[in-house]
Amino acid sequence: MKDPLSLLHNNPNLWRARDQHGACARFALGVDKLDEVLQGGIHTSGMIRVSCATGSGELSLFKQVISQPREHKLRVFINPPAELQAPWLVSQGIAIEQVLIITPTNDADALWAAEQCLKSAACHCVLLWSNAISPKEARRLQVAASHNDALCFLFSHLNKNMTSLPVVLDIKLAVKESNIVVDILKHRQGWPINNLVIPFTWTPSNHAIQWAMLNNKRNPRPLHSVS
Repeated sequence: MKDPLSLLHNNPNLWRARDQHGACARFALGVDKLDEVLQGGIHTSGMIRVSCATGSGELSLFKQVISQPREHKLRVFINPPAELQAPWLVSQGIAIEQVLIITPTNDADALWAAEQCLKSAACHCVLLWSNAISPKEARRLQVAASHNDALCFLFSHLNKNMTSLPVVLDIKLAVKESNIVVDILKHRQGWPINNLVIPFTWTPSNHAIQWAMLNNKRNPRPLHSVS
């Protein structure tokens, strides 16, 4: 009879901290301090929860990943908290012809839409704003994303009693003066890290204002939206 401990050691589903490695594919965020602690960036597929107040720089922090050039792959925004502007998307390097905006009327429809988009294999990433998701629902999204080479970003409000979810990365963002303070709550193949301070600028520079004024004079390019 085999030793039960040996069976555990040979189980491919058992993760050991000493077996950490950075060989899996990753997308760099372009933020050196964060990329370093994430061993090169975030996983190229799976679900990521970002807990923060709206407008904390959550989209800008991931703009390099969202704008990754992947031909014929959509970026789907589900229930964004504000109207997305085409000039801003272009300024972030996001091709607006690859953007789909979905605004369901309830959380159940939003979760269903997110899962269907991930399963379609037509998406680079799905960005979902929701504060009502169970571990079971999160598991469905995680599996759909992992099996179809896609990312699912879940943006939710800060909550002291957050439920643990089956995600590849779970982070919390807070604003302190001119910085984003990042807490990494859960990281596949890594350890939790608190109070990672990243300098960040929210106020548009004069160059950004001039660029927006110039581009707003042009005929607006329509975004694909589904309600």
